[in-house]
Amino acid sequence: MSATDTRTNDPDAGVAPARLSTVLRTKRTIAALRICVLAVVMVIFLGSAGIRAQAGSAALVILVSAGVYAFVSLVISTRGEGSSVPGRGVTLVLDVALVTAWVMATGGGDSEFWTLYLIVIVAVALRFGIVETVGIALGLAIVNVVVLAQGGGMWTVRLYRPTLLLVAGFAVGVLSLQRVDQRQKRAQMEAIADSTARQLTHERAEVERLRRVDLARTEFVGVAAHELRTPLVAILGVLTTLKEHGAALDDTVRVELIEGAESQAERLSRLVEDLLTVSRIQDGVLRLAMTPVEAGDLIADAARASGVRERLRTEVERAGPVVCDADAIVRVLTNLFDNARKYSPQNSPIMVAITADHHRARFEVRDAGQGVAEADRQAIFERFRRADDSGAPGAGLGLYISRGLVRAHGGEIQVDEAPEGGASFSFWLPVVTPGEHEVAIPAEGDVEDRAAPLASFPPDVKPVTVSSAPPD
Repeated sequence: MSATDTRTNDPDAGVAPARLSTVLRTKRTIAALRICVLAVVMVIFLGSAGIRAQAGSAALVILVSAGVYAFVSLVISTRGEGSSVPGRGVTLVLDVALVTAWVMATGGGDSEFWTLYLIVIVAVALRFGIVETVGIALGLAIVNVVVLAQGGGMWTVRLYRPTLLLVAGFAVGVLSLQRVDQRQKRAQMEAIADSTARQLTHERAEVERLRRVDLARTEFVGVAAHELRTPLVAILGVLTTLKEHGAALDDTVRVELIEGAESQAERLSRLVEDLLTVSRIQDGVLRLAMTPVEAGDLIADAARASGVRERLRTEVERAGPVVCDADAIVRVLTNLFDNARKYSPQNSPIMVAITADHHRARFEVRDAGQGVAEADRQAIFERFRRADDSGAPGAGLGLYISRGLVRAHGGEIQVDEAPEGGASFSFWLPVVTPGEHEVAIPAEGDVEDRAAPLASFPPDVKPVTVSSAPPD
């Protein structure tokens, strides 16, 4: 026989999981206390013939009702649910009503069971604030005054029992207030600790990111210096030879040296351009000039730049203009053609297929080489990463740059195994509006799997072989 199920101003009465466990523990404790008190009362009742004779049959009805109520309360407390305000009010009324009925049945003002009101006050204080506890104590004191007035007892008894209830209510309410304050302080400290832990985790992640960035910059500078040194040494060697022995060299040898220096200068220029592009990609933003361009023109420019015009075989489905940054896509195709030329047998055909619909355009470049192992198909798109040890020239930046440029268009690039063997590099570009676009390149892991096959074409549309080599 106790009071209610939860505190109205208790910080543990919230819906947060960490606090709900405290509320449930309190509910179960009060339900168990209710049963224990009922058991003690029953033992006293059954062991005292005078109380049984005084109470009569009404006592059994009260005890049975209290037993059913205590059992139901215990079952409800095990459900793991909080109590509503009306539910708490009902339990309070039932507790007070059962205690009052038992006091009246066992002697009224002369009954010593009035002390059960003290247990009710303690139970209320466990889950309410000081205001509620003192209010309940005041109400119970008034009930005691009414009961005592009917019994005609001594005035000292009429005075000290209500006074004791009020003092007990105030004292237990103060303890309840301190308990609530301690819980609030503990909750604040836990919130501060959680916030500090999250901040430390964030700072640790930021330090780790900066460390990776620093390592990447160091690697970038080292590789860039190495790659720049090779053409510079060759150019300086030619210039030194011409300076010291130019007059003694035949015209043919002199021209050959100058052409070699020119080739190395072009290589140096491409490398510098690659490094600048890598820097822009790392910054995350590129500016693209999106214009409609014929797909055949893109392939022709890339084939001319990579020197694979005679080996190229082109298939086009529903050819038409592609809205893109022409220089960027030519650069992507040039990198793919260069890879196909370097890693496939000499004079073997290089296939390029183009498919398009109203939503996207897809380019595919296939070679007859050894292909790319499945374990390396993601790594080869990273900076300075190469999947072969053939010693072919290159800095390992071409595919990284190609992926960045394709993603800047809102597309994606991937590598698979070609049906006839070798590697199949494919990328797709979405249909966009022509004009100047400043685009952000998504970070690794932020790009959706957008390399799905193109929408199927109508049955009457068939692939058409345009030519064995793109037009000039």
